[in-house]
Amino acid sequence: MSVPLVLAGIFWAGILGLLYAYAIFPAIAILLASRRPGRGARSVGAEQPPAVPVTIIIPAYNEEAALQAKIENVLGADYPPALLDVLVVSDASTDRTSEIARGFEPRGVRLIVQETRQGKTAGLNRAIGLARGEIVVFTDANAAYPPGTIRRLAGYFRDERVGLVSGYTRYTVTGTGEVAEATNAYTSLERAIKRAESAWGCCVGADGAIFAMRRSLYRTLREDDINDFVLPLSVVAQGYHCLLAEDAWCSENPGGSLESEFRRQSRITNRSLRAIWRHLFLLNPVRFPSFSFFLFSHKVMRFLTPALLVASAIALVPLAVSDELYAWMAAALAATAVLVYWFQQSRLTRLVSVFVTMNLAMLHGWGKFLSGRAEVTWQHDRALSR
Repeated sequence: MSVPLVLAGIFWAGILGLLYAYAIFPAIAILLASRRPGRGARSVGAEQPPAVPVTIIIPAYNEEAALQAKIENVLGADYPPALLDVLVVSDASTDRTSEIARGFEPRGVRLIVQETRQGKTAGLNRAIGLARGEIVVFTDANAAYPPGTIRRLAGYFRDERVGLVSGYTRYTVTGTGEVAEATNAYTSLERAIKRAESAWGCCVGADGAIFAMRRSLYRTLREDDINDFVLPLSVVAQGYHCLLAEDAWCSENPGGSLESEFRRQSRITNRSLRAIWRHLFLLNPVRFPSFSFFLFSHKVMRFLTPALLVASAIALVPLAVSDELYAWMAAALAATAVLVYWFQQSRLTRLVSVFVTMNLAMLHGWGKFLSGRAEVTWQHDRALSR
């Protein structure tokens, strides 16, 4: 096989990988969902009064700016107070986080303090052992729930097949809204894919700010596990369904800059690759015919895309020298880069900038994964900004 043919194959593999991850697979998933009878379970939280105890776990590290509003938000939920159990896990916070949580103890809020920083996952493992609810809701300190959210999430579990239910986040656009606007566009694509996966009970991953599961299905996490990805994998492995609740959402401020989004995506990539590596058996199409397809197409291909694009760009250089067609492609790519640079304030170019940033972050996450670097703790931008 000639060198130009190999280079052409590498180039087109990158293009097809990009198209498959962001266009072809979503279209296939939506088509499959349209042919799925029953379309999965639904919440009956709006029609029937709740009858199941629910524990809300709020991990917190230096969240004094957000925690009081968050606890008030949860305690004000449209859910019987007698059935609501609220646990705050303070991960060696150095501000007033623990003090604020203790102020709610007369209202039934319980505080767990990790005297040394151990990370969110260690806190969740510890909190599960103290949870009183049959259903556990995981959330973030800066995520605001509409009043009926917990009721809606709990309503799905009347179906005994359901093991985990995820809501979704709406990011608040402030200022120029660069990151929020692009993040909302990305999450809209994610929600469309998860809606299709949910029809098969195979929702790949959950939204860490808003998801619920049966406490009996929780399996102790490793300290470097990413809980909103590993827990859905564990639930599917145990034979239960993972669903998207389209009627359950929360609002949250996104990272304040592309730099913060880069750090977040790099961390997610590293921890997600570790999770996939430890759950390779879920890619077996014989044992998990539907879920293996969705897991490979949704996550594996998404994480492979940046590497494929880099290989494609490298292959394009010698191809452009020897072939006029590829020379025009290289020129078009260069022109696009110039336009993105000069017209940074347009909506399209901002979306492109965020997309490029996210893919560079995924490459960075690959580097950490391949080097064996585990990430247990992290510092959110709200703490960095104070």
